Amino acid sequence: MKTLLSLICMFAFASALSAGCPSKAIKGSVVGFDSDSKTLTVKKGSYDQKIKVSSNTKMVGFDDPSKLTSKDMVEVHGCNCSNKTASKIAMVAKK
Repeated sequence: MKTLLSLICMFAFASALSAGCPSKAIKGSVVGFDSDSKTLTVKKGSYDQKIKVSSNTKMVGFDDPSKLTSKDMVEVHGCNCSNKTASKIAMVAKK
């Protein structure tokens, strides 16, 4: 019984730790890019997501995030929950 209760508690805590982390790529339109803090703001649905861009972030389809406009659609992969830094940002074809 103790083992079963321990396993249930372990799974409950494990799911709570990853609650805020996106498991899928974030797709949305570009709101803006702050070059001082190197933060890209992406509008996903009705809310804005702020994502840090580092020197290790791969950019597919564009070279400089400051040249993105509000008409551009991007897809953010591998957003780390602790520091909100993306591993890859790719342009998405408009539908």
